[in-house]
Amino acid sequence: MKKIPLLLLMVLGAFAANPEPSAFGAGNLDSSNPYGLSSEEKHILKNKKAIETLRKIVQKQQQIVQENRERIDGLRSIIEGLNAKIKRYDEALKTVDDLNRSIELLDEKIGAIEKTDQKNFDQIRQVLQELGSLIDSINEKYVDKERFGKLESAFLQFKSAYEAYAKKSDLSGKSNAKIFSEAKSFFKKRAYDDAKIRFEHLVKNHYKPATSSYYLGEIAYNEGRYKDAIAYYKKSASLYDKSSFMPTLLLHTAISFQRIGNKKDAKKFYESVIELYPKSRAAAIAKKMLKKL
Repeated sequence: MKKIPLLLLMVLGAFAANPEPSAFGAGNLDSSNPYGLSSEEKHILKNKKAIETLRKIVQKQQQIVQENRERIDGLRSIIEGLNAKIKRYDEALKTVDDLNRSIELLDEKIGAIEKTDQKNFDQIRQVLQELGSLIDSINEKYVDKERFGKLESAFLQFKSAYEAYAKKSDLSGKSNAKIFSEAKSFFKKRAYDDAKIRFEHLVKNHYKPATSSYYLGEIAYNEGRYKDAIAYYKKSASLYDKSSFMPTLLLHTAISFQRIGNKKDAKKFYESVIELYPKSRAAAIAKKMLKKL
């Protein structure tokens, strides 16, 4: 038997360990390990791999974009919620600012009222102190008993009047409605000082200012203070000119102008009463007054 060379045996063994691929699978681009490819098929395979790599990259980028879109949507919801809270805070701050301004204005008005009242009371208190000092001085100089008694009596009367006035002026604890009712009652009784204190309080506290100003005008009119009456009537009419007392207000304004010698304005107001309220009692009086003017 002819002997086979050693080198040939080694080659044959290598082929036995790694059998040659079948020719039927050559050129299969879909194979996991394609072989037997032509140069064109190799180029196609290369492009296919590149496309697959790009597809994976695009897919990854789309996933990142989607995640970012979800994050943005979440941030948008948070921002919208924060904007809504900021808007509520702004509205709350505006309300607080409005309240602070109202409080400041109220404090100013209260301060002005207290300053005015305090000034009046301080003046009265000063007079009382001076009278007291005078009485002490007279007592020290041993004036006759009769004159001292009269002076002491006058002092005590004045002191009593002052205390009564201070008590009447203290309207704390009473509602504006109660004060208004008392004011009208005093006005009907012609207790003008008591009525005036209450109507002035109501005007300062913005309670029925048109009506209260009208009554203050009537008090001044009845007391012969015609310039003051005209000022109060003007304020009342500027606040509300549809009140039931408007015919009387216009008539008394006309009479007040006439009493201070201003016939021109008196005539205008008499004519206004007649024109605006022709069937009223005030118009009938205005016609008679106009003839005498």
